[in-house]
Amino acid sequence: MSEILLIITAVSLLCSLLLWRLLTAQNNKAQFAYAKHRKEHNDILERTKAERRELRLLLNAFDDAMVITNNDGVIQIENQATKALCKGRSVRGKTVKEAFLNEEICQHIETATSSQEPTKKKLILTSSTFGNHTESNTSAWIIDVAPIPSNEEDPLHRIILKDITAEHRTDQVKREFVANASHELRTPLAIISGYLENLIDDDVVDSPATARRFLTTIRKHSDRLSKLIDEMLTISKLESGEAAQLNKEPFSLNRVLSDITDRLAPMLSTQDSSIQLNFIPENITITGDQFYWEQALFNLIENALKQNHDNPITVSVDMKQDADNLTIDISDNGKGIPSAHLPYIFNRFYRVQKHHSQNEVKGTGLGLSIVKHAIEAHGGTITATSQAGIKTTFSIICPQT
Repeated sequence: MSEILLIITAVSLLCSLLLWRLLTAQNNKAQFAYAKHRKEHNDILERTKAERRELRLLLNAFDDAMVITNNDGVIQIENQATKALCKGRSVRGKTVKEAFLNEEICQHIETATSSQEPTKKKLILTSSTFGNHTESNTSAWIIDVAPIPSNEEDPLHRIILKDITAEHRTDQVKREFVANASHELRTPLAIISGYLENLIDDDVVDSPATARRFLTTIRKHSDRLSKLIDEMLTISKLESGEAAQLNKEPFSLNRVLSDITDRLAPMLSTQDSSIQLNFIPENITITGDQFYWEQALFNLIENALKQNHDNPITVSVDMKQDADNLTIDISDNGKGIPSAHLPYIFNRFYRVQKHHSQNEVKGTGLGLSIVKHAIEAHGGTITATSQAGIKTTFSIICPQT
């Protein structure tokens, strides 16, 4: 009996051992399958993360703002340029209207996405703070919208907002320059042509006094025409990069100012005005293109006298030179420049006085623009301040090289 029990116990133990080994093998197999599945899952996650990282790098490489939206106009993906456009706000998960906050842009995007056709349009925003423009409320944009091919039921759209404000302003300046230049050239030519016609057709030559008056007017406007052409050529050279090849040589600023004073002596005498020169040290020598420095300083002093032709004024030229910088302040005690005009006085053809008498020859409107370009060509800066009726100052700071 005991032998039977011993056999039964042995068989039972053997079955238990076999069952344990079977369960262990199944568990190991399950663990191996789980580990394999987990590795595959982790590999997929890593690939997904890598693809997203590459996608972010690709999107952030664009200088233009770009988003991807679903059919409801909700932004699914954005790049860093979009965040910058939206002043640091993340717009993912928001609608286009919530993100861009501009009715004109959003309306165009909505129309473009509903058409399901690629569209590209230039928009000029004239009264908007959209974007990061501080100089003016006017900005220009290219809005590029296109559907993204997809097998999903929810269609996606790619939207790119390209800021072309700089190009727009450059084109605008070019158009204005051509229009203003044409007008400024046409005016003296029309006057010269009219007086010549009178001289030829009306026998004015029989009256020497009248003929001399006509010829004096013709000469005055021909001089104006010649000056305008010279100044247009000068500013064209400065803007085209020829300033990079300035003829830099040492020269005396004292001598330059002395020559300018001599050239302006008739105007100073007529207006009963004066020029005061203050140099520290007494003799200042700089290295630069003497031609452009003469033009810049002459234009600033002559401009002060022209703007105050009815009243005697004093023009003060204060120059200070140290090891690092040359500082020049050209001041006058005339009527001054209205504060609203100060930001624009260095623009080409810009004039504070818009109307002139028939007998007065207008300036070309290029003088201060030439001054600014000439100073900047030497690595310097120029600013203007004015207190009406008290003091107007043009300040130049130029590094010594």
